Amino acid sequence: MLSVQTPAKINLFLNIRPRRADGYHEVCSVMQAVRLWDRLDVTPRDDGRADIKLGCNIPALEYRAKDNLIVKTYQLFWKATGLPPLGLNVHLEKEIPMQAGLGGGSSDAAAMLIILNHLSHARLSDKELMALGAQLGSDVPFFILGGLALAQGRGELIEPLPENLVEEQPVVIIKPVSLSIDTTLAYHRFASGGRYEARSPDHLLSALKEGKQKRRQRNEAYLESYLLNDFERVLFPEYPLLAQIAKGMRDAGIRRPLLSGSGSAMFGFTEATHTTRKALAETFPPGQFEIFWTQTYPGGPMQLTRQIMPNALEQALP
Repeated sequence: MLSVQTPAKINLFLNIRPRRADGYHEVCSVMQAVRLWDRLDVTPRDDGRADIKLGCNIPALEYRAKDNLIVKTYQLFWKATGLPPLGLNVHLEKEIPMQAGLGGGSSDAAAMLIILNHLSHARLSDKELMALGAQLGSDVPFFILGGLALAQGRGELIEPLPENLVEEQPVVIIKPVSLSIDTTLAYHRFASGGRYEARSPDHLLSALKEGKQKRRQRNEAYLESYLLNDFERVLFPEYPLLAQIAKGMRDAGIRRPLLSGSGSAMFGFTEATHTTRKALAETFPPGQFEIFWTQTYPGGPMQLTRQIMPNALEQALP
């Protein structure tokens, strides 16, 4: 079995610009991978079929397997490479919440591309994998490399930022159980507002470069003052719960809670102290909210295990 963890992401900066001729919005975003994971477990099929069979710990996703990005990734890869498909069982163990702005589906797709490239010996470069990923979704190319990156175009043009630009930072993510936001609808709502303002991430990038020294001086607010998400302007009035979450996080000592992507997850930089954990647990009770204590992560999909198998899949592994 080949097991690969796939990280979530947060948006430290998200500036939405006018709609393009292809219907997508131009965006400028700074994306950061975090240690909140889905997991893909891959084994060979034993029924002789050269196809994918997708299972999941969430029954609804397994029932709609044909619509899942993992299946679409599988189909696109073999079509693009012209190689004969491998018959695979893929089990998705999902922890990253859906429709939360954390990129779980895109991360799963990126991991599947990397796995297929590995098993098939196609030897596609990262650039070629990112180009394939862009056909699946705007966030997929980011997850091929993960870490910290500047994303432009519709989000698919990725400029990796140096791994040593920022230290790993503790992050808390809060997701309301009752609220999920569809990304396409969020962009429609933003477009209906009719207000666009091009903003530059340069101040944030400069703050990241100076971040290690500033954090040693206990001046994290210098970085947090440049965090931005344009979706907050239209989604907070429409979904008052988001504004309530932001207030609850500030009351717990988090200076700048921020919406990730199109939401509905909010995040903030904070140490997991007893006081902060207690305050957030009291404000956001289980059953109504999911709270994830994590940290930023400098990489992309990560292999966990590979068991020795005397079969076709093992023979395909390098």
